Amino acid sequence: MGPVRRCIGCGHSDVKNTLLRVAVSEGRAVVDDTASAPGRGAYVHRRPECVEQSIHRRAWARALKIARVDAGDLANIAKHAVSDDDKG
Repeated sequence: MGPVRRCIGCGHSDVKNTLLRVAVSEGRAVVDDTASAPGRGAYVHRRPECVEQSIHRRAWARALKIARVDAGDLANIAKHAVSDDDKG
């Protein structure tokens, strides 16, 4: 078992490589496909319901410690969570 991280959507912990990492790059929330970008990051399960919960709770700005997260960034996070889940 590898490192464990907490999903900011549902609040449950899981193995890091099963979660989608979002990092801060130039003040914006971007999907970190490699899970190795430097700096602050937050994790969410690759399930639409977890992404929706994280958006509803406004958890992204708090977790990433940025003023706000752009709606386009949130849409990109949701798209990656669904498309990655469909692959597996």
